Amino acid sequence: MKLNKYTVLTILLLAFFVQLIIITYNYVTGYIIVPNIGNYLTRLAIGTSFSFVFALVLVYLDLQIINRLDKIFPLPQKLLPRIPAELLFAVFAAIVIGSSITILANSLMPYPDGLSKNMINNSLITSVLNIIIITVIEAIIWFKRSQQSLVKAERLERENSQIRFETLKSQLNPHFLFNSLNVLSSLIKKDSDKAQNFVDEFSSVYRYTLDVIEKPVVELREEIDFAKSFLFLQKIRFDNAVDMEINIDVAKLNYLVPPLAVQTLLENVFKHNRASVDNPLRIKIYNENDWLVVVNNLQPKIKGVESKGVGLNNLRKRYELLGEELPHFTVTEKEYVAKIPLINPD
Repeated sequence: MKLNKYTVLTILLLAFFVQLIIITYNYVTGYIIVPNIGNYLTRLAIGTSFSFVFALVLVYLDLQIINRLDKIFPLPQKLLPRIPAELLFAVFAAIVIGSSITILANSLMPYPDGLSKNMINNSLITSVLNIIIITVIEAIIWFKRSQQSLVKAERLERENSQIRFETLKSQLNPHFLFNSLNVLSSLIKKDSDKAQNFVDEFSSVYRYTLDVIEKPVVELREEIDFAKSFLFLQKIRFDNAVDMEINIDVAKLNYLVPPLAVQTLLENVFKHNRASVDNPLRIKIYNENDWLVVVNNLQPKIKGVESKGVGLNNLRKRYELLGEELPHFTVTEKEYVAKIPLINPD
């Protein structure tokens, strides 16, 4: 929360109405004598000015206290140590401001009963008042954050549902299905055993797709198993014109990634590159610390495929929803390198 123009205007109006009530009450009860309307307005203007500056400084200091404590004792995780720290700083700020105002007032119009007594009384009053102010500010901030969290949660859920739909739609690619069925038809005539293996891996690919699409994350181990099945199909489809190398640290296999993240990267490889026996498509999958890396040699198709980047954009959005670092995509002279963060399960 910041001290914006609306907050300043609210403080000014509150100062005005508080002084209006105090001066009117003191006049009606006979505590002060107001000889004419001019004197009344003068008292109101001076009182409002002092109250406004006093409240403005207090609110500003309270906001600074809250902002600093948000970093040291964030809510709600560290509520218990935050409460005494916030009260201590609020009282300290109130004593400083209350004492300063008292000294200033005494220099303009000395107190009949002495400065010290009034400084103590005003510091106590200011402390109680500031505890109330900082409590109200915290309540307002908490309410606003709760409302923002609800709005954000609803927005993220809508976006997540849309992303899941787009991801599922892209994975149930009719071109991939058509090509796979053509390969299967050819294998049935040539090699029934290989055709059976193809059917098993093909069913694994689609079973995995349907099983994990509703999950926010899956273990890397599952994604790698899925990648092996997917690459097996592609290797048969391209007559062994695909070389693959998978080298993942065992300790990283229980790390997490968005479901179908690896397939998105692999499909991007086959979409933009050609593969032949003379010029095989080489794909390496490995990890660099907490990053999964998918690298392929560049062999652009003669007739380039128009890319809308839907798959990679969806992958970025899914990482955004998870609050993680975003994937990196780079092109060198000979290779395309994709890196996605591995999420620590602990």
